Amino acid sequence: MLSQAQVIFPQRCPLPSHYLPLTLMSLDDWSLIMLHGADSLKFLQCQLTCDVLSLEINRFSFAAHCNAAGKMLSNMCVFHHIEGIAFIERRSICDSQSTALKKYAIFDNTTIYVDNKAVLLGIAGFQAPAALGSLFTNIPDVCEPVKHYPDTTILYLNLPKPRFLLVTTPAVRENLIKQLEGKAKLNNSLQWLALDIEAGYPIIDSANSAKFIPQAANIQALDGISFHKGCYIGQEMVARAQYLGVNKRALYWLVGNACQLPNAGDYLELKVGNNWRRTGTVLAACRLENSSVWIQAILNNDLVADSILRVCNDYTGALAAWPLPYGIRTK
Repeated sequence: MLSQAQVIFPQRCPLPSHYLPLTLMSLDDWSLIMLHGADSLKFLQCQLTCDVLSLEINRFSFAAHCNAAGKMLSNMCVFHHIEGIAFIERRSICDSQSTALKKYAIFDNTTIYVDNKAVLLGIAGFQAPAALGSLFTNIPDVCEPVKHYPDTTILYLNLPKPRFLLVTTPAVRENLIKQLEGKAKLNNSLQWLALDIEAGYPIIDSANSAKFIPQAANIQALDGISFHKGCYIGQEMVARAQYLGVNKRALYWLVGNACQLPNAGDYLELKVGNNWRRTGTVLAACRLENSSVWIQAILNNDLVADSILRVCNDYTGALAAWPLPYGIRTK
């Protein structure tokens, strides 16, 4: 359920990053989890795949939170925020994931909660850095991806094109809307989801929780796994997958057409000769303004480049894998 702090902007069909005008987005499908207390960093270090203790104040890290079998309960973006440590993850999973975290925190000086008062916004599109720079001084960039202000933290993401994620207040949101009136389009979180699909940032909703190891969602390619830190839950299985090469899956960006959008957790079909074979798992999907369909899916990592796929039982649809904007390291 959305809090009063979250206001959903009008929905428009999403656009690819290279066609996107300046756009301010309400990130209503994401949530902010906060940790306060002297043991918060040490506690998260033993829970997440990234090296939390080495995380600098002006940087963020992608990460995963796994169960003992090494399967991701969720993935997230971790950063310092208002004298604490915070991470952003999908709203559908925040309650169950934060509850799982709290089970291990009873002996630590840390308070974990979903911050329903926080406002999450995205700014992307044509001249987004210039637009944000007119509203904030010294905005984040590739060298310093996180900037802190009295009531706002801003994250810079470089994929698929430079964009910004703001953790702020209702008052700042209203001021942004006023300042960008006539300059920026408003859209809801579906546009941000489309940009994440294009960027190859994994989208783990509740339907896919505890199904995949982090490497199956390319978390290692996004520097979201530290193989040099101390122990964390699921570490043995994550390390085994990395060093023994037992992971046989990867995250893909599929583009094409489909009569219906699949749901998270649905499988796809792969054309093999004249037949179709069940394969993979859908993480997220959206239909763009030009009616084309983008799907983020986890598939076997030996997928042939010119493979044809489709949504299950969609006899007129066809999907192809498009290249992600980063390489995938297997070892």
